[in-house]
Amino acid sequence: MRRRTPLLTALALTLLTGCGSGESGVGTSAPPSTEAGGPSTEAAAGFERLPVTTTEDYPASSRIAQWREQVPDLQELSIPSTADGTEQPAFFVAPPEDAGPAPLLVVLHSWSSDWRQENGIPYAQFAQQEGWAMIAPDFRGINQRPESTGSDLVVQDVLDAVDEADRRADVDPEQVYLVGFSGGGHLGLLMAGRHPDRFAGVVSWVPIHDLTEWYAHRLQQPDGDYVGEIVASCGGDPSQPGPARAECLDRSPVTYLDAARDSDTAFYLAAGIDDQNVPPDHTLEAFNQLAPDAAVAPEAVESVAGNELPSELGVDPEVDIFFGSEDPDVVFARSADDVTVVLFDAGHAMVFNPGMAWLVDQAAS
Repeated sequence: MRRRTPLLTALALTLLTGCGSGESGVGTSAPPSTEAGGPSTEAAAGFERLPVTTTEDYPASSRIAQWREQVPDLQELSIPSTADGTEQPAFFVAPPEDAGPAPLLVVLHSWSSDWRQENGIPYAQFAQQEGWAMIAPDFRGINQRPESTGSDLVVQDVLDAVDEADRRADVDPEQVYLVGFSGGGHLGLLMAGRHPDRFAGVVSWVPIHDLTEWYAHRLQQPDGDYVGEIVASCGGDPSQPGPARAECLDRSPVTYLDAARDSDTAFYLAAGIDDQNVPPDHTLEAFNQLAPDAAVAPEAVESVAGNELPSELGVDPEVDIFFGSEDPDVVFARSADDVTVVLFDAGHAMVFNPGMAWLVDQAAS
């Protein structure tokens, strides 16, 4: 049985960025109703909203100087891979020495960036605020070659980072959490599917559920972005049966999430309904795989793939959405078996504080 969480929510803010391009938009209309029958917006106990706003503050660029300036006591690590011996850099924040076993937050960079991605800074600040440990590892850099993009080497890099954090701090092994956006959301789901026993929870924003489906979507886009990177990563065109398709599926959460469904790992999945980069049906498909008894109907998923919200989908008032008055409208929310899915009025975007509040809630449960 999965853990159940209390009805707690938090004020939050938005982070807007592409898989590395930083292109998106967020709705600014009023949040969902908080009257009786609507989702609560009370702050999660012990969690204070971080004073950050959008990618103007934390863009997708990668600069160590920003981390050093904004994260006191930041440690810069080099972690030897137990798979091939290469050194993988990482940022680490230790919890207070006298705090006892602390939760660990593993921050996963997005598709077109590396461990220095400034979008990770607020999570380091969150860890310092909450007394958590945090590690932001590199895992073979940008997703553009066979060694990256959810490879076996990448998976081991993340496990090695968790083990390194455990060596450096008193980490609670039952409280290890993953958070990622876009390519990082993809890897968060992949890690949970391949090693569900290692992770208590995953916050996954606008994730890629199936690389072969995402490849087909990117082929239809006029800019052609990411097509070549997928081909380079998987060894060819994955649109047809063959080794490249098999390789892409081996690097996709869809292949492994059934194992996570039968675990105690909790999930918070979220996507912008207007996302043109990674269509929001990827998020719904991940939810359907993890919570099949509450699955969104195929016809509705198809509508969402075209950035249309069908009338039969709405916000379940019993769901803890963790969005507050400063956040985009939530247009759909559903929860089952400790898996929550949220669609919100934005494009390819991450919203910081709802996920942070969910993490605090999970750690307290």
